[in-house]
Amino acid sequence: MFGDPKQQERKGQLTEFFNLLTIPLFLSFVNSAFFRTAMVAFSGEPRAAGALVNMSLGTRHTGVNIGIPFLVMIMLTYLWGRPAYLYVRKPDEILKAKIRVRLGNIYRDAFLMLVIAQATALAVPGFAVGLSWQQYAAAGVAFVAQAALLVAHIDAHLSKQKKLIEALYAPEELSRLRSGFSIPLYVKVSSLITGFAVIPFILIYILFLNRVPWDFFAEDLGMLLFLSGVLLLTGLSTIYSGVQVPLDGLIAKMKRVAGGDFVKTRIYFTDEIANLKAGFNEMVDGLKEREELQDTFGKYLSIEIARELIKNKKVNLGGEDMEAAVMFCDIRNFTPLSEKMSASMLVGFLNDYFHYITPPITANKGVINKFIGDAVMAVYTPLLGSEDYAADAVRAAMAMRKALAEYNASGKAPGTVEFGIGIHSGKLVGGNIGTSARLEYTFIGDTVNIASRLESKTREFNTDILVSEAAYSRGKASLGSAVTFAPLGKAALKGKSETVVIYKVG
Repeated sequence: MFGDPKQQERKGQLTEFFNLLTIPLFLSFVNSAFFRTAMVAFSGEPRAAGALVNMSLGTRHTGVNIGIPFLVMIMLTYLWGRPAYLYVRKPDEILKAKIRVRLGNIYRDAFLMLVIAQATALAVPGFAVGLSWQQYAAAGVAFVAQAALLVAHIDAHLSKQKKLIEALYAPEELSRLRSGFSIPLYVKVSSLITGFAVIPFILIYILFLNRVPWDFFAEDLGMLLFLSGVLLLTGLSTIYSGVQVPLDGLIAKMKRVAGGDFVKTRIYFTDEIANLKAGFNEMVDGLKEREELQDTFGKYLSIEIARELIKNKKVNLGGEDMEAAVMFCDIRNFTPLSEKMSASMLVGFLNDYFHYITPPITANKGVINKFIGDAVMAVYTPLLGSEDYAADAVRAAMAMRKALAEYNASGKAPGTVEFGIGIHSGKLVGGNIGTSARLEYTFIGDTVNIASRLESKTREFNTDILVSEAAYSRGKASLGSAVTFAPLGKAALKGKSETVVIYKVG
């Protein structure tokens, strides 16, 4: 029937679906054992059970009633599963959609088929000769047991249906909650206990209460207890596979997410576990989005500043005084250099340039506050991890000088690129500037202005790094003989009434 290799593969993918279609056989076992035992318990007469069996349910063979309910369930189950048989022979998206819908509503459909089968089985003798209350009661007991079996049977197969679900859904679909009819977990457990623990004990109690002879019910009760034991164990195994295993997997994935691996979990059902998994996946999406935002905007706003704001849990318009060293670095003759480039070439040049000269800033405990065209402003302060802030700024400037030489030697530069660096230390104010809707954490104060003016003086003094006396005094002891400073005397800075003593870094 399925000789083609591709058909065999599709059949293998749908194996669990086809296994679900074996339900009529198991229902017949349960229906026979529970109905006959209940009839004997209620009436005390084994022939009463046989009368209804022979009239409506069919012939009894080794515990199975092959009759109306069995035949009706066979027909309904075949019609329900027909899209899968057709799909194996010839794949079709319409057929796949039907299989998906039927799997999503399998509990509802199974109960409807059971109701139809049982109603049909009772209708024949009911209209022909009428039924006693004992017969209706026994049929009700058998129906409850079969309903519990449906849940156990469906869960037992669907809890291990990895190939089936992967054949029907794309990977991205498995991370989302799907629509469908589901049964709450407490209902599943309650039906399992009621059908295969509570009802058997009640029937045994009634049998002994009515003093029914052992020979009347021994065979059927033995079958009932055997089936109840098997189905209870099956149910427990299903609960383990459908609840404990997914929860263990979810806990393991939570640990991976905590470690930075934003892995999602697959959703197979529409029950409580599925809702829990859907919430987990939404959380992962949110965390991943925040991580991407942090990575992206961390390139524009120092991540150290962001961490400090998060740690202190304060985002307001106020500021705070701090001791710090400020560095300004600017490209010399940038305007004539940029006029020779197209917009895309200019952006590429600046990106390459900053790729070389900015790593020394953060490597020496500085934070990049902002990029201003071809210039970069960096801050070194104990508040953000730089205890030896003046020395750290000078070390960064020396490393940036070396990085610029490497950039010029790389062949990526449009020509020989030169820069000027100014460093000053003192008090400044750090805080959020703007409105409550749009803030920028920045640094302001005279220390910032002096560092900027020093950078503009580097051309005048024919050097690339200028340091104020305040920064020199603060960092010279720590730097020792590793860095040489040459005093250049006092310099008048634009916008400043007082002159500033400056040093050239050798």
